[in-house]
Amino acid sequence: MSEYKHGAYGNVNTAGNREAAQGRNGFVYVGTAPVHTTAGGAARVNAPVTCANMAEAKRLLGYSDDWAAYTLCEAMHAHFESGVGPLVFINVLDPVAHKATAGGTATITPANGRAVILSADKAIIDSVEVDGKELGADYTLQYDGARGAMILTEAKPGALGVAALDITWDEVDPSKVTNADVIGATDGAGLNTGLYAIKNVYQESGLFPSFLLAPGFSSVKAVHDVMALESLNINGHWDAYMLCDLPIQDQATAVTLDTAEMWKRTNGYKNENETVYFPMAKGQDGHIYHISVLAAANLQKLLIAQDGFPYKTASNTECPVIENLYLGEGALGRVYDDTLINDKLNRYGIASAAFVGGRWAIWGSSSADWEHGSEGGVGLFETNRMMLYHISNEFQHRRARNVDKPMTMNDIKMICAEEQARLDSLVKTGALTYATVRVNADEIAKSDMVQGDYSFTFEVTVTPLAKSLTAVVSWTDKGYTTAYIG
Repeated sequence: MSEYKHGAYGNVNTAGNREAAQGRNGFVYVGTAPVHTTAGGAARVNAPVTCANMAEAKRLLGYSDDWAAYTLCEAMHAHFESGVGPLVFINVLDPVAHKATAGGTATITPANGRAVILSADKAIIDSVEVDGKELGADYTLQYDGARGAMILTEAKPGALGVAALDITWDEVDPSKVTNADVIGATDGAGLNTGLYAIKNVYQESGLFPSFLLAPGFSSVKAVHDVMALESLNINGHWDAYMLCDLPIQDQATAVTLDTAEMWKRTNGYKNENETVYFPMAKGQDGHIYHISVLAAANLQKLLIAQDGFPYKTASNTECPVIENLYLGEGALGRVYDDTLINDKLNRYGIASAAFVGGRWAIWGSSSADWEHGSEGGVGLFETNRMMLYHISNEFQHRRARNVDKPMTMNDIKMICAEEQARLDSLVKTGALTYATVRVNADEIAKSDMVQGDYSFTFEVTVTPLAKSLTAVVSWTDKGYTTAYIG
């Protein structure tokens, strides 16, 4: 029996031609955020939260410079401080499930209608209790991220009084978040957590999940494997491209430039819909960055300038925050030139960063399934698959409105004409070098048409990138003849 279909679909054939159309891009990050510092933060666990800027991110999810504990904050900083957004965050830190064994207490005398609790960065703000006082009626409460403090302010003059206040609160323990929490689960009936909550992104954000990242966790094989499984055919429709990291430490063993390729191969970081990055980057600001996050921020900046079409790679885009590559505290003081990066990483389908053209830049534009000597060129440039997914995702998003409407021959011709016009515009802008769309009646079974199933075939060639430019400089004695003889 043929597959039952009801809706607009796209089918990406990674071995050759694609059946597709165009898209809106959502960057989806899965990890941990300090939601315990925000009122009602427990409601923003395992749910896609869309933030357009840093102010919104701080209000909904909180912010901390402790990126090891709160991995989503790195993405907030890298994207929003670069002036690009929005981002979709799926936070798995649960103030209820990941609570510390002991809470905190303090006895504070109000001054000028306020009481300040210092060193409260782990405090669950919704758990704060003030003996003899009522939240809202007597005081308001807010978190000061810059100082890691909670501030109680009297709701009306004199409400806090002048006597010492006994204050108690619960605290979170971010170390209790496990890889299993990040992976999450699904009941197959709409209840999704962790990575599986990517199924909720389109409906709750209006964006389709085009890019998937989990900095701090994607370097864990178990997490990466689920990312790979859940990144394609999301909701039966969307295909996401992953930006993942290789670890700089595998248990007690350091991963080096020489062993990164073997680690990648052994652990299966070679999916066609991912770019993998190694190692990390030490920032001018003292932070340690995942290069995947820096690449994503630069890619989003490109997409904003390109009307959302991912035909330009983040590779060789400037990344001024980088001071040097980072492989751990035991590897400081080394200088990594681009030849090392090319020979040890890029040739094996591993992207990185390098000092080229007089500045630090993201360096490496191949998908993880490609390495030097591979047959076929679709994986040579990550933009090939990014564009194919983009075209497919956008077609489904736009054409869903044509479903359950009469489909005459004129309607079919109109859809083909409209889609061809979109493709022609991409050819004119240089995003594609070739693009056609058609409905071939010979390829559609009559039974499918009777069932209302129509298939539009897209054939596109993404504009190739310039992987290298070589100047051949030769000495000649022609100058002597020109200058001195004739």
